[in-house]
Amino acid sequence: MSWVREVPRPIRWAVVLGIVGLALTVPHSAPDGTGMQWDELVLGAVATSCAVGIVRRLRIMDRASARPWWPPAVGALGFAVAQFLAGSFPGPAFDGFGVDDVVLLAGATSPLITCALLARGVSRTRWSALVLDGAIVVTAILVITELLRTPLVSPAAAPEDLRSLVLVYGAYAAVMLGGVGALCTVSTAAMRRSATTLIAGVSLQACAAGAEAMAIVDPSWGWTAVSDYAVAAALLCAGLAAHRAPLRAAGRSARASAPQVSAAGLSLVVAAILGVPAAMVWGVLQGEDVSTAALLGCGLAFVLMSVRLVLRIREDGRVSEDLVRSEEDFRDLIESSSDGIAIMDGGFRLLFASPAARSLLGIDGELSDDVSLLDLLVPEDREPVRAAALAQAAGDGAALHLRVPVEGTRTRELEVISSERPGGTRRVLYLRDVTTRRTRERELERMAYTDHLTGLPNRALLFRELGAVSDDERCLLVLDLDGFKAVNDVAGHESGDHLLIEVARRLHTVVRDDDLVARLGGDEFAVVVAGSVADGEDVARRIVDVMAMPFRTDGTTFAVGASVGVAGLASLGGQAAFRAADSALREAKRAGKGCVRVSDDVLVLAGADEMSLELAEAEGTTTVRFDAACTSDGRIALVQATPVYRHPGIGAVQGPELWSAADRHGRTAALQGWLLRQACAELATLPDRSVALAVSLPPGPAPAVGLAREVADALAETGVDPSRFVLSFTEETLLTSSAALVPELAAIRRSGVRLCLDNYGLGYSLFGLMARVPLDMVRVELPALAARDDTDRALLVLAAIGRTTTDLGLVSIAGGIATTEQRDGAVAAGLQLLHGRALPHDLTVETLTALLAESPVPA
Repeated sequence: MSWVREVPRPIRWAVVLGIVGLALTVPHSAPDGTGMQWDELVLGAVATSCAVGIVRRLRIMDRASARPWWPPAVGALGFAVAQFLAGSFPGPAFDGFGVDDVVLLAGATSPLITCALLARGVSRTRWSALVLDGAIVVTAILVITELLRTPLVSPAAAPEDLRSLVLVYGAYAAVMLGGVGALCTVSTAAMRRSATTLIAGVSLQACAAGAEAMAIVDPSWGWTAVSDYAVAAALLCAGLAAHRAPLRAAGRSARASAPQVSAAGLSLVVAAILGVPAAMVWGVLQGEDVSTAALLGCGLAFVLMSVRLVLRIREDGRVSEDLVRSEEDFRDLIESSSDGIAIMDGGFRLLFASPAARSLLGIDGELSDDVSLLDLLVPEDREPVRAAALAQAAGDGAALHLRVPVEGTRTRELEVISSERPGGTRRVLYLRDVTTRRTRERELERMAYTDHLTGLPNRALLFRELGAVSDDERCLLVLDLDGFKAVNDVAGHESGDHLLIEVARRLHTVVRDDDLVARLGGDEFAVVVAGSVADGEDVARRIVDVMAMPFRTDGTTFAVGASVGVAGLASLGGQAAFRAADSALREAKRAGKGCVRVSDDVLVLAGADEMSLELAEAEGTTTVRFDAACTSDGRIALVQATPVYRHPGIGAVQGPELWSAADRHGRTAALQGWLLRQACAELATLPDRSVALAVSLPPGPAPAVGLAREVADALAETGVDPSRFVLSFTEETLLTSSAALVPELAAIRRSGVRLCLDNYGLGYSLFGLMARVPLDMVRVELPALAARDDTDRALLVLAAIGRTTTDLGLVSIAGGIATTEQRDGAVAAGLQLLHGRALPHDLTVETLTALLAESPVPA
């Protein structure tokens, strides 16, 4: 009974009320049409309910989807008008056609228009064939009626003045069944359920017409009840058919408009055609003579079926010819393509390969049977390719990369994209030779992460290594050469380059193979050592010893030493560890040449204890503060959330210091997640639902993987609408974070969240960044736009930025507003929102709630 739950509640109520209403009114309505027709008033109410339900459904559909269902809505409304007229203005016994009958007939034929519109959506619709099919069914039904001894020329027992009305009802039933049988037997997949429901509704209408004709011939409550209940059921079927139609049009693609056979329509057509010989056999068995009209009808039906057969044969011929032509065209296209195209089955056996594909895969001549794609690959790629292909559906995920052996030891690299028909086991492979491109990419990557002089990893690769998560204990060594400037001054820069190459060689002699040696630039180097700080200190002293040995270059000997700073990576984050090691290096340089200093493993916050976000959250020592961004009239439109940690010894810690401490202890991701959830929870308590919330990603490399899911979960848990949430970040964050951050930001924006770029106008490649990341807002720090106290210059630059952001359709925020002069200047420059110490800041959620009650907010 699951289909009952799919029926809309208004239709279910209409069914119940219609049954009850007709049961109460049919016995009190005269079968011959005299007196008040209470049953027709009930049918008018059912028709009105149906029309209203269809119109409500159409209002949420797009125009293309709603177009076929307007005729039933109008028809139901016309039917309701006719029924109200007939019920409210009763006349004598059946009196032939009246105004109500004309309106009734127009409304009752409206489903044929819907059937025609549905047939129009099927690809390769042949209207001549549909007309013939309809004529065949109509003729067959009329012949069956004649053979069953219901004469069409002179209906038995019908009053003389109402015979035409009886004939109209009978002809209406035949035409409706024939039309719907021809038009709705084939429909699209999206409209199949609606078409089936519509067929049921039209069949009920035909049943009602037959019962109405019988009520004219033999007036009785029985025929009236059959007619009324059939009409009510037909109206409800029309409403249900509209409800089952999709809200959005499926388009005109080949798959969307492909024909789908409706079992109900096919059954109707087959029953009508087979009913002719069945009725004829029945008449012969009863010993009745076949009338001339029945013989003529049978002849006409056979002629129409013969014409339809001819059309079908011609259509099949055209289809076969089109298929052959299309196959030839596609084969020519595939064989002339420079990209390889192949087809394989579920067992990786190649079923087809174009000439280009055979060339790329190293297949000589024609494709033979039982050629496996995996056998053509280099041995080490076979199992990974098998696992990757089975793990993801065709067309999903990244493209596969294959390596095919060629002459000698060389390999050809192929990029493969696949597609697969739903429910099929074959995959179409699109192969492209990317050997040159991949070689260039690897070379560019090597150049991007390698120092060109020494061949060592450069600064970028070092910081990527520092940012990698590792369970092993590691430490960082930063070293600087002592006396290197004299080499350049005495022997020249070429000799200095030779010395740096020798330094790189010597460093590799004192470290292990799994340690990383990098050149930071100039005469500065770094080493990531696997082990404890004590191990790192030992390596540092050996470096000092090996660097103390004389260097000889271009016939000149130089005494060049090294100073080393050491910091642990276990308790410190990458950025914090580098700063600590660099500070230790400066201490070593101050202490004299050839010194080693170890950074104390303490918090960046002097004298602070170990920071625990879990304990701080439980004790309430980590809270959220809000800074307001107001419009020019003083209304708070957005609040910036900032985490604040209250240390029992040194007081409030926030901003970069708090993020630095979190990074030092590997708690950046935890603090970021807590801030998202807590800020959204407090925003949800604000009475003003128009206020938006901005949360900034931490400075430096931000935790990127899973960021979109983390934001979505925070919004879902707190019930905050995504349009009220703004995620802000700096260009530095984008440049230093992993490549996964940009796709995560794109996914966040697709969910409705807005993106804001902080420190707008102060980066290196601003417009290139805006092409990569779709932004909604930018925030400009006014004090950073000019020299100190040069407010006029800063406002001039701010006005230019305001014009640019307006042209780009971005919301601009002026930050750092500390004076009334700056506030007025930012408003004059066209900035939409203002933010700074001249406006409400460092607010608790309680204070913010109280401020929102004031309009506008006092500065």
